[in-house]
Amino acid sequence: MHKSLKRSLLLGMLIHASFAHADDLMAVVQQSLGHDAEFAQARASYEAAKQAVPIARAALLPQVGGGWGRAYNRIVMDGFPRQDYWQNGWMVTVSQPLFDWSKWTAYRQADFTVAQGAVDFAGAQQASILRAVQAYFDELAAEDEQKRTADYLAAIDLQLDQVRRKRAAGEATLIDQREADTAREQAQLQQADAQEDVSTKRRAVEQVTGQPFSALLALPPGMTLPALSDGEESWTEQAKASNYSVQSKQLGWEIAKFDTAKARAAHYPVASITGTYQPAGAASGYSRPTTTTTAMFQVQIPLFSGGEVQARVKQTLALADKEEQAYLLASRQAEASARDNFARYTRQRIRVDSLTHLVQSSRDTLDATQIGYKVGSRSGTDVLRSIDALYTARRDLLRSRYDAIVAFLKLKADVATLSTNDIEAMNAKLCCSAQTALTASAKASGGSF
Repeated sequence: MHKSLKRSLLLGMLIHASFAHADDLMAVVQQSLGHDAEFAQARASYEAAKQAVPIARAALLPQVGGGWGRAYNRIVMDGFPRQDYWQNGWMVTVSQPLFDWSKWTAYRQADFTVAQGAVDFAGAQQASILRAVQAYFDELAAEDEQKRTADYLAAIDLQLDQVRRKRAAGEATLIDQREADTAREQAQLQQADAQEDVSTKRRAVEQVTGQPFSALLALPPGMTLPALSDGEESWTEQAKASNYSVQSKQLGWEIAKFDTAKARAAHYPVASITGTYQPAGAASGYSRPTTTTTAMFQVQIPLFSGGEVQARVKQTLALADKEEQAYLLASRQAEASARDNFARYTRQRIRVDSLTHLVQSSRDTLDATQIGYKVGSRSGTDVLRSIDALYTARRDLLRSRYDAIVAFLKLKADVATLSTNDIEAMNAKLCCSAQTALTASAKASGGSF
C-alpha cells in the first residue's frame, strides 16, 4: 500500500474515532434534562398541581368520620341518690354538602391550576433545553476561536520569520520587524484569552449536564441554516398568544378571577345534610346503654362578619388586576423577544453569507499581498493588515453561524414550539454534515473508510 494512502487511511480512522466518541447536541440536552435542578423543581410542582382537582372534588363528596371514646360521669341531684357510671362507645358521622358555591368554584378553579402547572412544566423543559443549547454552542464557539487564534499566531510567526530573513539581507527595516513583533504579541494575547474562554465554556457544559465530556460534535463548515417560512408578524402573533410565559400568566389571571368568586361566595347560604349514628352504649346524658341516630338538613346563612368578606373581595379584585397586568406584560415581552430573535436570525443569516464571501476574498487578498511582498511591491505592513483582515473575518463568520442557530431556536421557544424533536432535527443536521465533511476530507486525502 502506498505511504500516502496509509496516511490517509490512518487520518480517516482517527477522525472517524473522534466523531464516534464526541457527545452530540441531543446527548447534551438529554443529560441536561436529567440533571437540571430547575426542571426537576418544575416537575415536582406539576405533580403537586395535578392534585388540585381531586382535592377540590373531595370537598363536594360525602365526608365520613368515626371515633371511639370512654368517659366517667357523676350525677348528683337533690333528693336522689348519686349516680356514678362510665360511658363508652363509638360513633359515625356523615355530612354531604348540597349547595356551597365556594367549594364548587374551587372545583372549577382546580382545572386551571392543573393547566397552569402543565404550562409551567413545559416552559421549564424548554428553558432547560435552551440552557443546554446555549452552553453547547458557546463551547463550540470557544473551541473554534481557540483554533482561529492558533492559526492567526502561526500566520504572524510565518510573516515574522520572513521579515527577519529580509532584515538580515538588508531588505527590511527595524520598523517592519517591530510591527511584526507587536502583531505577534497581540495574537498571543488573543490566544491566551481564547484558551481561558474554552476552559470557562467547558465548565459551563459540565455544570449543565452534571458530567464531564471528552469532545462535542462540532458544527461543520457550510452547514445550511434553516429557512423561516413565515414573516415577522406571524411569529410575533404566535408569540403573543402561545408563549409559555403568556399562557401561564393568562391562566394565573383566570385563577385570580375564581378567587374573587370564592370571596363573594362567602355571602351565600350553605346547605348540607348531616347524620350521626352512635350504637348501643351509654350515650351522652344517659346512664343506660342507648343507641342514638340523628339526621339533619341545615342551612347556614352568613349575617355579619365584621367586614371581612367585603375586604377579601376587594383584595382578590386587586390581585386579579395584578395578574391581568402580569399577563399583558408577558404578552408584550413575548412579542418583543420574538421580534428581536427574528431580526437577529435574519441578520445573522445574511451576515453568514456575506462573511463567507469576505473570508474567501480576504484569503485571496492575503495570497496576492504575500506574493507582492516577496517581489517587493507590497510592504510587511500590508501583509500584516491582510492577515488581520482574514482572521477577523473568520472570527466574525464563526460567531455569526452560532448566533444564527441559537437565535433560531430561541425564536421557536418564543412561540412555544421548541421541543426535543427540534433538537433531534438539528442534531441530525450536525451528524449528517459532519459525516459528509468527514467523507469529503477522506476522499480529498486519497483514502476511504
